[in-house]
Amino acid sequence: MPQHYTRIQPIPDQSLPTAIDLQLPTSFVKKHGISGKNSLNLTYGLQTVKVAFETVTTAAPVRIRESLARRLHLLEEEMAYGFYFHAETRELIVGPLVGVLIYRMAPTEEGMFGGITDFCREVSQTCRLRGGLGFIFTLDQISQENNTVDGWTYHNNHWIKRRFPLPKCVYNRIGSRRIEEKEETKEKIAILKDKGVLFFNEQFLDKWHIYERMSRLPENASFSPYTELYTGVASLSAMLQKHPYIYLKPSSGSLGRGIIRLARTNGGYVCQYASLNGTVIRRYRTLGTLHQMLRSRIGKQQYLMQQGLHLIKMRGGIVDFRALVQKNRYGEWSITSVVGRSAPTSKSIVSNVARGGTMLPLGGALTAAGFPPMTRNMVAASIRKHALLIARLFEKCVEGHYAELGIDLGVEKSGKVWLLEINSKPSKTNNALANAGKGSRPSVIRLVDYCFYRSGFIPSAPKKTPQAKRRPRRRSS
Repeated sequence: MPQHYTRIQPIPDQSLPTAIDLQLPTSFVKKHGISGKNSLNLTYGLQTVKVAFETVTTAAPVRIRESLARRLHLLEEEMAYGFYFHAETRELIVGPLVGVLIYRMAPTEEGMFGGITDFCREVSQTCRLRGGLGFIFTLDQISQENNTVDGWTYHNNHWIKRRFPLPKCVYNRIGSRRIEEKEETKEKIAILKDKGVLFFNEQFLDKWHIYERMSRLPENASFSPYTELYTGVASLSAMLQKHPYIYLKPSSGSLGRGIIRLARTNGGYVCQYASLNGTVIRRYRTLGTLHQMLRSRIGKQQYLMQQGLHLIKMRGGIVDFRALVQKNRYGEWSITSVVGRSAPTSKSIVSNVARGGTMLPLGGALTAAGFPPMTRNMVAASIRKHALLIARLFEKCVEGHYAELGIDLGVEKSGKVWLLEINSKPSKTNNALANAGKGSRPSVIRLVDYCFYRSGFIPSAPKKTPQAKRRPRRRSS
């Protein structure tokens, strides 16, 4: 990437020639290929100002008129900023700025931003190492009149509150579906978009909405379990006639909450669901009594019914896989990580870590499930292939901008891969992302890469050179 790091030094207005806003070192001008007239468009975040510059022969930092620096909020003299020059538009981009939107400050023992404190710190640190600034903010910290944000950035082992211009990229980490669905929240996000902010990941996903959209695509039939909306006893009866066991899932649920497993038996029906004390198993002789229990348990929530699958197991517990798929620095979908998740017991109906499941490497999970080496490698490749395909199909049929998806996949003993669920808010808690002392993990780096790319820092085209085949090393996400 043709990006260079240089300090910016605000200079008192009276110390610069009257018509000059910037002084650029000769070496800086050559590195960026800045030629022609002595004016350009200086961009920081969403603020762009036409400035006049002169070239100086000293090896000094970029010098900027102090009043202009204050206007753009370019006041960190200790920092080496990244720069990228677009010759066609004569735009010199500084930074860039990356915003992470949360819905509230939630200090806990884990840190200033609760369970995602480590994640927020890594975003800020990774941006700074690359000449940009990453900051954390809430919707209440936006000034619509001034097009600024009061956010928090991490530096010298401390969180510092500062004022920034609106960034070009905002990553949505509002962790509450209820807050996200409020009209006030939607209105403020719409204002950000109207001002030109690239806002992603758009929102929490609705399982039924996603299934409806994706089921229109012919490719979907090969990997999506048969799914219907639960509308009453008739729909339940029809589904259980087609499939000996099914899963009921809340359309707006996450983390395995609210999932119910139903099975048809010779003596009636068996119902299983998770509770604080473990898995509850109940038996019902008639469909009517089963339906009554479901209505009292579900209430007015929208639920869908999904075909039960014969997934692989480890020590009796079902195993599934979470693929983290992200846009990379070229704006393309790519696999960041794939991990296996094993249910805690043979009676457990979900494998989510939040429900007591265990996380393990992709290869290790397939080996533990009984796949021999050659088959294991083929299945692992199929899981990755399906995850990428599903991300691309999802993007085709779902509104909004997404650059990160947690895709849950199941595998049968035959090696067939199934799509279980798509999540737009993959976990960023400290436990899920533990990587102490090893720097930023790949998922954070890829997130920052994409934000830089969308902010105008265009990387060089990747070199297409043949590579020797080798077993990929597992890296934490």
